[in-house]
Amino acid sequence: MSETADLLFTYLRSVFFDASNAEINIDDIEEDFVLFAKGLMYFAQCIGEHNDFARALARGDLSVVPPTSANELAAPLKTLQANLKHLTWQTQQVAKGDYKQRVDFLGEFADAFNTMVNQLSDRQQMLENEITTSRKHAQAMEMSNILLTELTRHIPEQIFVVSMNEHEVFLSNDLAQEEINKDQKYISKLMELLPADESVYSGSFDIQFEQNNSDRYLVVNTYKIEWHGENSLALIINDVSDEKKQIKELEDFAYRDALTNAFNRFYGLLTLNEWLLAKKRFVLIFVDLDNLKFVNDKYGHGEGDVYITKIAKHLQAFSADTVVCRIGGDEFMLLAPESGYDLAHMRMEELQHIIQTDEYLEGKDMYYSISFGVVALDEKNEMSSSDVLSIADERMYAHKRIRKKERQSGS
Repeated sequence: MSETADLLFTYLRSVFFDASNAEINIDDIEEDFVLFAKGLMYFAQCIGEHNDFARALARGDLSVVPPTSANELAAPLKTLQANLKHLTWQTQQVAKGDYKQRVDFLGEFADAFNTMVNQLSDRQQMLENEITTSRKHAQAMEMSNILLTELTRHIPEQIFVVSMNEHEVFLSNDLAQEEINKDQKYISKLMELLPADESVYSGSFDIQFEQNNSDRYLVVNTYKIEWHGENSLALIINDVSDEKKQIKELEDFAYRDALTNAFNRFYGLLTLNEWLLAKKRFVLIFVDLDNLKFVNDKYGHGEGDVYITKIAKHLQAFSADTVVCRIGGDEFMLLAPESGYDLAHMRMEELQHIIQTDEYLEGKDMYYSISFGVVALDEKNEMSSSDVLSIADERMYAHKRIRKKERQSGS
């Protein structure tokens, strides 16, 4: 091998294995090999550009400037660079939701890419379907909540949802909120009046309590529910206070004597029969006004009415739990629970004295007095109401005869 050939071979080997140190001096080349040496140097330049370009692409630098168009060795890499740039753009489009992108080069990678895009497209469609369904459900729930709110707002009952532990109010309609605005402790009062046993919370309960010096009567329907994961009670409350007051007024009208406001005959006999049926221990006192006809005839029925009302007032002082009834024009019946004959008779004598010394009689030519008959009953009694009244009536007349004799004898 000539010296020139050796130089060229050494240069070519350096180009492949130590490019940074590959160099050749044209002056050292024989004239016949100068053109070949220049071509070999151009080839080495193309190889260097090719390698630099390939290393940049291997690092993922798609923005690298490719070698000049004259470098045919880099032509495939330029095509690869263009394809990778287009693939990058396609991937960016897929990331934006364009699942129509397809790759028709790069072999198995293209198949994998296209499969991935198809799967993403299918998942996107599924998500869109789920979102659409969820939106419909949310809209339906929103409409249901609006409807529920409107319905509860106009329902004539108070509606609460209350936590069972802390009694925190989760929900209240307008009527319920009005109650809270009037009394911040309203719910606490209700919860205290409900049964302590949570097992019977679901049910209907009649509740009575005093508020602002007035009795409140509520019918409370309770339902155990779970509200946002917490054990709660739904309360539907019907305020029947007005109805109760009306019923009481009707009862008073039906059971009361208009003149004296004492109970009337109907209520008295009803109570008497109830106590007899219950085998209750009590005393029945039959009372008759003395001298009422004389008062009516001499002073008029207006004065007679005063007489009757005065007697009724004094009889109502017998005891706090005694039922006083006017059962006739001048007749009264007293039902005194848990009282015995002697005690009742002594109390009636006391009332007799009070009646006879009523201050209303001062300066008037009249007197007040009563005759009475006492019958004591207990759990052993087997008499009917008519039997008891008959005995009391007989004793009352016996007492009247005694008093008449006493007055006639001047005692």
